Amino acid sequence: MKHQFFLLFLAFIATPILSISQNDTLITKDHTRLYGEIKEMERGVLTFKTSYSENDFEIEWLEISQVISTRNFRITLNSGERLFGKIQKDTTTQKVRISDYINGIISTDIKNVVYLKQVDEGKIFDIMNLSMDFGYSFTKTNNLHQLNGNIHADYYRNKWGIAGNFNVIRNIQDNAPSTKRTTGMLDFKYFMKNDFFSSAIADYYSNTEQQLNLRSTYNLSIGQYLIHSNKVYFNYSFGIAYTIEDYVENTSNPGYLNSVEGTIKLEYNMFDMGDLNMFTNVTVYPSFSERGRVRMIAKLTAKYDLPRDFYIKGTFDYNIDNKPIEGANAEDYVYTVGIGWEL
Repeated sequence: MKHQFFLLFLAFIATPILSISQNDTLITKDHTRLYGEIKEMERGVLTFKTSYSENDFEIEWLEISQVISTRNFRITLNSGERLFGKIQKDTTTQKVRISDYINGIISTDIKNVVYLKQVDEGKIFDIMNLSMDFGYSFTKTNNLHQLNGNIHADYYRNKWGIAGNFNVIRNIQDNAPSTKRTTGMLDFKYFMKNDFFSSAIADYYSNTEQQLNLRSTYNLSIGQYLIHSNKVYFNYSFGIAYTIEDYVENTSNPGYLNSVEGTIKLEYNMFDMGDLNMFTNVTVYPSFSERGRVRMIAKLTAKYDLPRDFYIKGTFDYNIDNKPIEGANAEDYVYTVGIGWEL
């Protein structure tokens, strides 16, 4: 019995010691020392959780002089290389030392680390990113109601990743038919050397303004990051797509159209602006099977981060078809503003 009490006493005093030993330690360039838990480093800012503050700390990544941690992280370098393992800042060489499970020890400059996220044991919800935002507006004229919602999720490993989103906009007003615009996307990426990547994308689009029940586009492409830093991401891709279009049937259109198209896509993401992030992409679809037809989709998003993982997001979405079916609008654009939360 005495031995049991002694073991219980050791366990009682060891528990807080062990929990302290599992803390991460950060030392900044001005010699401030912080103890807590590294959550994520994205867009040049590291999020750090401590027991003595209700809110997480945000610290500029390049202002950190030393990192001490035994946790597992998902890490992305500016070369496009994606790693899983532990990370330390070597004060002697001023290099970041990464212990990757596959590639072993990698030493690199701290500025070359552009993304860092704690993944614990690598469970799906540790690695996955999830965000949801919703917006609503009302105009007295014609009792116009507009509702918009967006859901985004992604899951990335060291060599591949999958991302998806779904967006819906609904307008209802007196003395006019209601309109609905829906988009959905599923994107599988495989990452290669020198920041090249290949993509397989399924893209879905529906719009009553363009008499379009559903446009399904299946795209295979290859691309590369031209800029991949703590301030800016910029990449291009090109490929081929097969598109199936289901239009509202009437006397002036055929109902279904199938076409083969090329794809050219540019993406630009700028985030070295405090809590404000800007993202834009433009995709052009020149048709191979319908001579002279070109479609373009452009999107601009501004996102402002709020406390406790909330954010405000505004989006401008533009869609144009230079050869629409008879009776349909050649272009369509929409502005949305909503408040959201991300995991």
